[in-house]
Amino acid sequence: MIILLVEDDTLLATHSIDFLAKEGIEVDYASTVRQAKSISAQQQYDAIVLDINLPDGDGLNLAQQWQHTRSEPILFLSARAALDDKLKAFSFGALDYLTKPFALEELAIRIKLLANKNTLKSNKRFALDSLNVDLNAKIITRAQRLIVLSPQQWQLLTLLVEHYPNPVDKATVINTIWPDQDVNNNMYKSLLTRLRSNLSHEHETPLLHTLKKQGIVLKMEKTDE
Repeated sequence: MIILLVEDDTLLATHSIDFLAKEGIEVDYASTVRQAKSISAQQQYDAIVLDINLPDGDGLNLAQQWQHTRSEPILFLSARAALDDKLKAFSFGALDYLTKPFALEELAIRIKLLANKNTLKSNKRFALDSLNVDLNAKIITRAQRLIVLSPQQWQLLTLLVEHYPNPVDKATVINTIWPDQDVNNNMYKSLLTRLRSNLSHEHETPLLHTLKKQGIVLKMEKTDE
């Protein structure tokens, strides 16, 4: 297991790295936002442990930048215990938040739990009716046919699978597929139409549905409104 630790307190970082090594957790270390971006550019991690107050920036802003570009689970490690900080961290994709001071034993356990969730997610398979999706291999089949999707259609299908059986609202779809872009309604509708037609041919049960005032969802029942 390998993680990225972003922490400007070098003494705390040293103690953490030494303890985690005994727990079988390898650590790449960065003390600034710039170092974190550079070190992580060519590496995928089992988890990322991220401080908020850094010498050259804010860990929250870094997490926001990584939200749609990286898949690792993030644990925030910070002296900031205010509810607003925690809510902001979770809104930027964090899965855990540990306040300082903390026990190294607790940090190790939380990292292992996050890494385990990440492994399960990366190996996830999804099935609905005769549709089968291997999220790890990016292979989609329905009955005896192979389904080939565009990158945007794959992003949308992945989003729907991750939220299944709950619907995904329009804003979430747009922010995920087209971050920082101006999107018109025709682009959104066109993407839904293309994915819907790829997932279900005429003789097959429709699986992608629009729920009024809720968004879109994968399900077998006919619920389009």
